[in-house]
Amino acid sequence: MKLSNFDIDFIKFNNEIDVFDFKLNNLFFGLKENSLYNNCNLLVKVNCEKKEGTIKLNYTINGTVYTECERCLEDIEIEINPTTEEVIRLTSNADLLATEYYLSASHQVYNVYDTIYEQICIAMPLRKICKNSKTKKKCELTYTNSEDDKPADDRWEKLKNLIK
Repeated sequence: MKLSNFDIDFIKFNNEIDVFDFKLNNLFFGLKENSLYNNCNLLVKVNCEKKEGTIKLNYTINGTVYTECERCLEDIEIEINPTTEEVIRLTSNADLLATEYYLSASHQVYNVYDTIYEQICIAMPLRKICKNSKTKKKCELTYTNSEDDKPADDRWEKLKNLIK
């Protein structure tokens, strides 16, 4: 999977409306350095509607992101299904091209990778814990009882006797 796989060339549109489908897996997160996640199984559908001077993109993401629980560090699956809309304006003004959501009228290629990645991150719950996962189970934490631990040195045992 390459970053160029997410390029949409609006000049080559056959119709005013076109649909692009992407199947995402662990290679998707590997494209971004220091990604927040490592693995997923997601289907992304991008509906593109080209009108005079604007391009409207509707994103629909469905599937599962695999991560680990923040409490018990068990592997969990979090199901997400966000939908979002983005409008891009076509312009030949060089000042506007430096800003977001503007695209050159002569070179109409747009990469949707960053938008998809952002939508996945936004759709994830704030707390990535077992309770928010697909299985909705509770975290099973095991605590060690410090009273059962034997002291490493006999001198500590003599000091405990001073307290008594």
